[in-house]
Amino acid sequence: MSNGPGPGSFRYGAEAGFFAKEAENFKATLNTKDAEDFENSRLDLVRRELFSLQTQQQATKNLMNMKRLQRFLDGMAALQQVLTELEFQEVDSIMACIWGPMRFFFKTTNINERAFDDILDVYYRLGLNIPRFTDYMHVFQSSQNGIMCLVNTYKDVLKFHSTAYKLFSLRSQLWAKLHRATWKDLNSTFDHISSTLELHTKCIQDHGSFLRRMDSGLDEVWRNDANRDGYSEFGVYEKAYKESQEGFIKNEKQRKTEQKSKIETWIAAPVRNGILHESFQRKRSGCPENGEWLWHQHDEVSNWMREDIPGESTIWIHGPRGMGKTILASHVIDRLERFAKEGSEVPSDAQVCYFYFQEDDFENCNYLGILRAILHQLVFSAEVSSDGVAPEQNIANSNLAILPLCEDKMTNSGGSTLTNPEVAQSLIEVFFENTSRQYVVVDGLEECRATTEITQTINFFTKTVNACEELNQGQLRVMFMSQSNKDIRKCMEKNGLSPNSGEVELDAKENAEDIRRYVRRELNSPNGERFNLFEREKQDIEDKIAFMSEGLFLYGHLAVENLLEQPTKAALLEKVKPGMLPKGIKDLYTELLGTLKDRLTEKETWELGKQLLGWLICAHRPLKLHEMDAILSFNPDREVVDFDLYKLRTGVTDLLGSLVQVLPGDNIRLIHSTAKKYLAETDDFDAKSVQCDLATRCLRYLSLRCFVATDYNEAERQEHIVHGYFSFQDYAMSQWYRHIISVLENCRSVFDTNTPHCQSQIATSFQVALEKFVSSHDKDLKPLPEPDVPSDLDRTYIDTFIDLHSTYPLLLRLWNHIYLHQKESTEERNRVGIARLDDILKSHRAVIEKEFKPDSKTVNNDKMEDYYGPNLFKCSRTLCKFFHHGFNNKKDRDSHQNRHDRPYPCPLEEKCGFAPVGFSSNKDRQRHVRNYHPDLSEAPSAFLQMSRRVESAKFKCSICEKSFTRNINLKGHERSHFGERPYACSHCGKAFARLNDCRRHERIHTRNRQ
Repeated sequence: MSNGPGPGSFRYGAEAGFFAKEAENFKATLNTKDAEDFENSRLDLVRRELFSLQTQQQATKNLMNMKRLQRFLDGMAALQQVLTELEFQEVDSIMACIWGPMRFFFKTTNINERAFDDILDVYYRLGLNIPRFTDYMHVFQSSQNGIMCLVNTYKDVLKFHSTAYKLFSLRSQLWAKLHRATWKDLNSTFDHISSTLELHTKCIQDHGSFLRRMDSGLDEVWRNDANRDGYSEFGVYEKAYKESQEGFIKNEKQRKTEQKSKIETWIAAPVRNGILHESFQRKRSGCPENGEWLWHQHDEVSNWMREDIPGESTIWIHGPRGMGKTILASHVIDRLERFAKEGSEVPSDAQVCYFYFQEDDFENCNYLGILRAILHQLVFSAEVSSDGVAPEQNIANSNLAILPLCEDKMTNSGGSTLTNPEVAQSLIEVFFENTSRQYVVVDGLEECRATTEITQTINFFTKTVNACEELNQGQLRVMFMSQSNKDIRKCMEKNGLSPNSGEVELDAKENAEDIRRYVRRELNSPNGERFNLFEREKQDIEDKIAFMSEGLFLYGHLAVENLLEQPTKAALLEKVKPGMLPKGIKDLYTELLGTLKDRLTEKETWELGKQLLGWLICAHRPLKLHEMDAILSFNPDREVVDFDLYKLRTGVTDLLGSLVQVLPGDNIRLIHSTAKKYLAETDDFDAKSVQCDLATRCLRYLSLRCFVATDYNEAERQEHIVHGYFSFQDYAMSQWYRHIISVLENCRSVFDTNTPHCQSQIATSFQVALEKFVSSHDKDLKPLPEPDVPSDLDRTYIDTFIDLHSTYPLLLRLWNHIYLHQKESTEERNRVGIARLDDILKSHRAVIEKEFKPDSKTVNNDKMEDYYGPNLFKCSRTLCKFFHHGFNNKKDRDSHQNRHDRPYPCPLEEKCGFAPVGFSSNKDRQRHVRNYHPDLSEAPSAFLQMSRRVESAKFKCSICEKSFTRNINLKGHERSHFGERPYACSHCGKAFARLNDCRRHERIHTRNRQ
């Protein structure tokens, strides 16, 4: 550092500009009212208001140890004095960015003692690293580098003020919900600011010592050398400060990214939702103008989408099944996202969330499923900064601000995944409160699994809209798209939606031009051009399909698909002769099936196609492609699994045509939710026989030597793995009992003596499988009660088989086991329920995980993922979707599994050496935190009796002079001055005088299971 000229040289220097620039940047983040109030703030006003607050606290016996503020206040007062003496311009305006926020924070948090105490604590931490700048006036008068240390100190203090302001400038009820989790999450930011303030102070102090040596009268040569050393030292300081900033940003980015990833894993949202939306986008891509009539012809929809204050913030659009409402919904979603991106019709920060109910999505077609999907989209849209902007600058007006609360709920709710709808609701509500414009589109309500689930969905979203309307009309907008049935209409009317208020009924005729455009596009596609149709023929086809469809887009889609499946032009034209087009969607499915049958000319190929379709219709969860191959590759009679011989070597869509589609992740689904119902009603399918067949295959598969033999060895296991023997185990282990229940409830007629020959064979096969299964697992099946002992076994369906003398005793034995198993605890119901199968499943999976990778070769040129899918690390709980979906690495699976087994982790998680895998109950976790991490505990520390040897009690209370032998006891004592009230509920902001009362109230929201 150098001896510089006098103070006048700095008056209009760059350093003065730096202070003004930082002040302007901070003021730009303020709202108009606060900006004006801050600008008029002065030190004496801060002192008067603090004195007034302290007087109020003293009167109510709620003193908060305001002395903690003294060092920060003295340091900032000294900064103001230095700037004044250096004759900087606009010092009052610069320092207003210090005094204004202080006044604002204490005034705002005065209603919440926890928040007030937290603000005081951070000021105390910062104050410890801020010197009395007036003691170093000679440094600032003679050194530009010294002034830069002041600039950096000011900059870092404003960083804290900016961070805190973005939280506490929110509505009081909102910041009260966010405060506790957010403040904990910001601890690393406060530590960073404290450390950089310490860095600035050390540089100032070192330079002060340096200048004193410079002024001690040493010779000129030494002074020149020292000058160079001074510049070098400042360079080291600048480098250290820069590295500290960059390191903090890098670490915060990584921390927030990991935090976001953990939350997304916990939410466990249906991946299928996004995949479906992408598939609908592809379907619309050829006719982008289709569906625009929805907002052109219906003002209610246009108003809902565009107007700042819509007529109705909740609308219900309904129309007949097959009209193409789902495609319309996807178009609305994309149009809103485009508007937001362009910032033209809606605010640029508007967000769009959506959910598609799908009848065949057994796991997610419910209320919790939609909550998970919406919450996941909100979390996913939280952008972690990657452009060098410090993460704390994103604290408000961004979904990133809500992640700490999500993490807090994740940690405290227990369980590896989100299973409590109330927890999901509370988080979604906070996200909605914290956004300026939020759209939610819900499609297919009628496909929800139960009326109660539909009611919960409608009630929650309409109630939340109403709550947001009180804050800002049009802030939250919800669109329901569905059919109209009695249950949905009743619930909509109960929530205020009617033809005069938010209800939009679609007329199928409005779809006519869309159907024409779609048919024309398909006929002009490469697949259609191969028929060399004349223009008049295309027009004729277009007219006939449009007429027969009666506005049902599904009809148009299926009809043109059926035509393009024809082998010749003559066959196609034959299908569109007068009276030849099917009269309805049911007939059209029959026609499509007939076309498929004609195309699969070989009888064996048709039987294979029919078999695959039957499994898709009757499976108890959506099948993946490798699971379809697994069923095909299992030969029950020979008791072998042979992927090499029986794996499909042709695409499933090539085999089954337009009736199915394969989504990313090898998920297979039927073309439309109506397909399952209508295909099952055709003469080609007997759903009861297919159910029996699937039950038979599960029982026979789980009776293989690799699952039941006590002398089964590792050599056999290795051989079986590479041949795909265990590719069906995820489905069979978790679904076998459900197929038995289906047989009991729906398939009694298959066993009648007068049934067709094919059904007789199925009944015989089931009987053989039942005998083999019960014999193989006899010792693990629960015993039947004695005939004279009362039993609550449900015999509604089982006794319909009583006349089947060979089948009934075995089926009764199995039903008794299933019934009793389903009545056990959740922990037990998450097992296969047969001890041998539970054990062997672990053994098979352990070897696969340890010795194989997805790209490992099996037999010939096949790979492991061809037989077992891409994720080899599976959850052990059969009711968890990750039991079959799995993970691609052991770490993620183990982390997921630990939250099942010990669902309440230590807040420090991996950093805690005492409890790295969590606790089985929340009570145990709280006890651990109190004992090992008292600073993280919300409960006040217990008071211990003071030592009688006063002279050894070195920890003195700064308020009442009492002394304690342990610092932790002092902290507990000082909390008694704070009054420990009110504690604000982290969900709704309601305040309580006692912490236990607050906790009891919070449990109403979260229903923590201890």
